[in-house]
Amino acid sequence: MGPSITSGKIGSKIAKNAIPIMAIVAVGGAAYVGYKFLQKDELPKLHSNPNLPKSTLSEVQVMAVAERLYNGMKGVGSSNEPVFSALTGLTENDFVRVYKVFGKRQYSAFWGNVGDPLTSGDHHLITWLTNELDDNEIRQMQKIIPNLLNV
Repeated sequence: MGPSITSGKIGSKIAKNAIPIMAIVAVGGAAYVGYKFLQKDELPKLHSNPNLPKSTLSEVQVMAVAERLYNGMKGVGSSNEPVFSALTGLTENDFVRVYKVFGKRQYSAFWGNVGDPLTSGDHHLITWLTNELDDNEIRQMQKIIPNLLNV
């Protein structure tokens, strides 16, 4: 038995529509990749708590805390003591300001440090903290900033 007439008609319809179908898939794929690329640059919003006193830190102090946190977490096998000392004394509203200034920085969850461009991406401060600190350390940090992971 040879090929049926109907299978030939279906094959020719697919062949005629292959280019438009591939174009639609390509445009859709490019749009999705573009959306994901633009979305990854967005920093999740944290807002000051209006029920608590406003932050009294200067911009220089906020930037210094953000840099101390970054420098304390960026190395391989580094102690978390600099992280604890940088966060000690901050209020929730101070932390929100530090979070915003910290922004998104290159971090590799695989290496647990700044990493390299192939294994890392830009992550915000809460991601850095949750990857760098174990559960016990996070509980200790929440004594300093009670709503650390909920702000």
